[in-house]
Amino acid sequence: MRAMALFWREARLAHAGGGGPAAPAAFFIACLTLAPLAIGQSPATLLAAGPGVICFTMLLAVLQGAERLFGEDVSDGTLDAYALSGLPMSIIALAKVFGVALATLWPLPLIGLGGGVSYGLPLPAAGYLALALTAAIPGLALIVAMAAALSAGARRGGLVIALIAAPLAIPLLVFSASAGRASLVGDPAAGANLLLVGAASLFLVALAPFAISAALKARLE
Repeated sequence: MRAMALFWREARLAHAGGGGPAAPAAFFIACLTLAPLAIGQSPATLLAAGPGVICFTMLLAVLQGAERLFGEDVSDGTLDAYALSGLPMSIIALAKVFGVALATLWPLPLIGLGGGVSYGLPLPAAGYLALALTAAIPGLALIVAMAAALSAGARRGGLVIALIAAPLAIPLLVFSASAGRASLVGDPAAGANLLLVGAASLFLVALAPFAISAALKARLE
């Protein structure tokens, strides 16, 4: 099985059988709509809290469906077939995670852009925040995938995934929110924070597949 064939297979399955981007997008929109009920509805409060709220709720949206990422492969024997395919498990993990991310997470930066504008951010600042969210998606997807691989087949796996993934995602969320907030006030640090988001995602692309591979191999033993 070639890596690209696996990538497109997972993307098709996630889009058709898993509902595609509907669940993460709907969850993201619902959180952004309800958040003002908790933090207050004054324009100053929404403007100050907006970047952080948008970044955190995007993490929650990425967590939607994470329990099924590897759980179904463990239960139905697909993981065993992948192990016998001849591809390194790290490549299989990378292809699967990115295939699912492509099919399900692509609307999130656009929703983040709309959320930023609705929270009072000027369009350039909201666009900068959306760019940071785009750069963060590969890293967040891989963090969630690591947590999903560690909890694959476990009872209450969704709770375990959230407990593992949330602390690991803090740097990406902080850098992303800081990029949007710095852009709002014209701070040159916005570009540095955006670069840090990209660097963190690239770091995870380089190392996370090996961690996922080790966790999945442990499930096969």
